[in-house]
Amino acid sequence: MLNRSLLCSALWLVLTSMSCLHAAETPNIVLIVGDNQTASLLGSYGNSHIRTPNIDRLAAEGVLFEHAYAANGVCSPTRATLLTGLMPSQTGVHVALQAKTDIPGWSAIEEFRSLPQTLADAGYATALVGKYHLGNHDQPQLGFDEWVTFTSGHTTAFYGVQVIDNGESYTVDRHLTDFWTGKAEEFLARQNEEQPFFLYLAYNGPYMLPPSVLLPPRNRHAQYYSEHTPPFPQEPVHPYLQNWAQGRGPTGIMVKEGTTAWTSIQALNNRTAMINTAAETTMVDDGVGRILQALNELDFDDNTIVIYMADQGASYGHHGLWGNTSWSYPFTAFEQHMRIPLIIRYPARLAAGQRITQVIGQYHLFPSILDLAGFADVTIENSPGRSFVPLISEAAANSDTAWKDEAFFEFVTVRVIRTPRWKYMKRLGLDNEEPGSLFDMQADPAEKNNLVDDPAMAAVRTDLDGRLTDFFGKYADPRYDLWNGGTAKGRLLEEHYGKDHIFLDAFPQWQPPVVEKAVPFGTVNN
Repeated sequence: MLNRSLLCSALWLVLTSMSCLHAAETPNIVLIVGDNQTASLLGSYGNSHIRTPNIDRLAAEGVLFEHAYAANGVCSPTRATLLTGLMPSQTGVHVALQAKTDIPGWSAIEEFRSLPQTLADAGYATALVGKYHLGNHDQPQLGFDEWVTFTSGHTTAFYGVQVIDNGESYTVDRHLTDFWTGKAEEFLARQNEEQPFFLYLAYNGPYMLPPSVLLPPRNRHAQYYSEHTPPFPQEPVHPYLQNWAQGRGPTGIMVKEGTTAWTSIQALNNRTAMINTAAETTMVDDGVGRILQALNELDFDDNTIVIYMADQGASYGHHGLWGNTSWSYPFTAFEQHMRIPLIIRYPARLAAGQRITQVIGQYHLFPSILDLAGFADVTIENSPGRSFVPLISEAAANSDTAWKDEAFFEFVTVRVIRTPRWKYMKRLGLDNEEPGSLFDMQADPAEKNNLVDDPAMAAVRTDLDGRLTDFFGKYADPRYDLWNGGTAKGRLLEEHYGKDHIFLDAFPQWQPPVVEKAVPFGTVNN
């Protein structure tokens, strides 16, 4: 028996009981997400070589977070965190999921409270446009009314892609970023002032991973960047990337040229990859501009929360790496992998031009959106997130709001705590992994001097290690806590690394990843 009608009624009581908000003033929400886009690719974060005027305008008219961090290094786990406010070791989504399973309508996060379902239950019109990558793609999930996505989570090309448009499947010949933007504009044009709306516009660009980043550049910005190719870091191939490509791990598996690892090496110091990365970034920026224009023309500007962010970052030459944190072995977690753009504009409530220096974790976004929308009393069970609205509201200047200045990150055998000064990475220690790292991010922002074995840093390391351990000890679900014998949903390391055996070796009772139907959130069984 579904009890979502009761949830809906309760949420509307929360909303209408607030004296400062009336139904007509309930804010619309547009959440725009880029794919594999580290903050340093954008003009508002200091990049003067890649054109992002619309995202930069959004920052000028809103709030920019200088130190926002992803919860994980790849797309499925981070998108799960965005929509649930939970860490991967809580959702069980640890790596990029398969595009299709044998369970009809399977969603990897349907048992948790999600942002779209919460808003749908509160009366919002909801739409997913773009990348999903959290389950089967063929039908709407998580309370979305409209559902326009593509049949994979991975981008192999931006042209000739098969999509699912509210049940209809067809191939899109034009650039996929433009297609998503057009579908988002159509959704906005159908909205009215009588019902608030939530648009989740999840671009699969700029992506910047092979094979797409190595294809001949062909979008409308390719010529400009062919003539004005931005300077990218050019460093020797990192040993961890060589390990992955040459099979130097204990399994002795040789990875043949042309596979994922080798294409990552090929992207390093590669002018085609540089042009494509810049051109696809500007394509996404074009889309942001069109959405802002549509909101203005439809008179939704003042009462719409517009958020721009990325799922996770990626290196584009830094440290001799190309790609997100999974594109090496052992895994890495440098700043380019973790740091993401986060920009919020809401003219009715947030002063323009703010730059927030506090450290923000990705899991803070869900409760913050609910707070901005008037649902601060809604509970996200077991979430480590809390609303950062007190940091950015008009009253913030006169506030003594205390903020716990730290963010946490995990990817399979890597866990990280990031504070304003320090970044400490700890490895699980399986598979003969090397020790972790400790970087002084103020003195060494390029992360070149690993202090983890420095005796003078013993007290700092002990403090950070304790905080890291306490965080996961409090929030990790034993079912999905890989560091204590838990497993994953969907898959883990076998397909791309041949490494699931390391968990069975360490934890004899370990169970391989599973795909199984969960009881959807808000449903009770009689």
